Amino acid sequence: MKFAKLFRCIPSIIALPLMLLTAGPVQADDKSPAPFDAAMAWSSFEKLLHEQYGYFDRAGIDGDDILSTFAARAKAARSDKEFVDTLQLVSHNFADPHFVVGPFDPEDWATIPTSSDLSGVYDGATFRTGAARFGGDALAKGVRSGMKVMRIDGKAPRAAIEEVTGRPFTTLTPVQIGFAFNVALAGRYRHPRTLEVAYGHQRQTFALAATSDQSKRIQTGPLISIERKGTLGIVHIQNSLGNQALIGQFAQALATLADTTALLIDLRDTPSGGNTSVARGIMGHFVDHDLPYQMHVIPNESRVLGPKRKFVEYVAPYGTRYDGKVYVAGGHWTGSMGEGLMVGFDAIGATTVGSELAHLLGGVSNKTIDGSTAKIDIGTEQLFTVTGLPRADYRPQLYVANAERDGTVDPIVVAIGR
Repeated sequence: MKFAKLFRCIPSIIALPLMLLTAGPVQADDKSPAPFDAAMAWSSFEKLLHEQYGYFDRAGIDGDDILSTFAARAKAARSDKEFVDTLQLVSHNFADPHFVVGPFDPEDWATIPTSSDLSGVYDGATFRTGAARFGGDALAKGVRSGMKVMRIDGKAPRAAIEEVTGRPFTTLTPVQIGFAFNVALAGRYRHPRTLEVAYGHQRQTFALAATSDQSKRIQTGPLISIERKGTLGIVHIQNSLGNQALIGQFAQALATLADTTALLIDLRDTPSGGNTSVARGIMGHFVDHDLPYQMHVIPNESRVLGPKRKFVEYVAPYGTRYDGKVYVAGGHWTGSMGEGLMVGFDAIGATTVGSELAHLLGGVSNKTIDGSTAKIDIGTEQLFTVTGLPRADYRPQLYVANAERDGTVDPIVVAIGR
């Protein structure tokens, strides 16, 4: 087996939430920001969500109930930071990884899935570990799927979830509990974590690195790497779907693997998403004519103007076409544009394989609100497969319960029989 790394990335923005990139609000000029006004800021925030947020109400999420729960607290905020902290609780209650509020400070909860290295599941009675991210500290330290979670940073899981959401555990829906549990496992952005688990008759405490260490992987290492297993070529995309240089590097990787009879495009480490030009630059190598790959709906148009705006995005041929069998792999850390590539490759005839994806909702926009320095990342476009299925509900054609690598076995390669 040969394994090659192609190039090293130049640090760049890879569709990360805007607030991760700056210690404070982004200023367009040297003017001082307007004075903080909690009432004005809350009104602006409510208007933004009602008019533009594409996922305000969905199964397990009642947008008006969430806003009414936090309205008094937000309007009583005595400082901009206190107000931003309240909006962060609101965003956690919407259980949407694309809904992010900043600017961040070191005490804030890490964003998931970008900064996480471990997932968790709750069956209504027991909290357990789920998939561990390949290359992450949790996997390296020995955390494995199915361990019963006893404490996170010294707190019982229920208490940790209440801290993430700012609400009593009994008032939360299963969707909110599952999301908040995963945030709690990721921990505070710059703080090392402790995780106490039980398995069999044993208990163990793991000391895990801060998730800020995990997120540094975004700006280090290669954009892409390639691997061969007999006649199968594997292209691992390393969380670089927002870097335009990936288009050329993917073409070079494909040329290196031109003699293979099958290709596996690995999207299991793309939690930060990217942009459609990079996605089309990849998919273009696998079509010989224009084909639809995803559908967009802009909710603001119907809510504010009346008529619905709905359109289908196409992929066109680009570069040299690959004619072999194509598989595309995704998992818990396949997010946003990674999910878009999964549904896009499905639409153009590739075989998708993997587990549940990251479920990042819609196409994200960066917004500001009046009366505060708060910056909001929010899904303002609803996204669907070409057959009309919400993108967040998509499951790979060939389902693998745990699709993550563990350093010895790759369940995706096993699943496709290679």
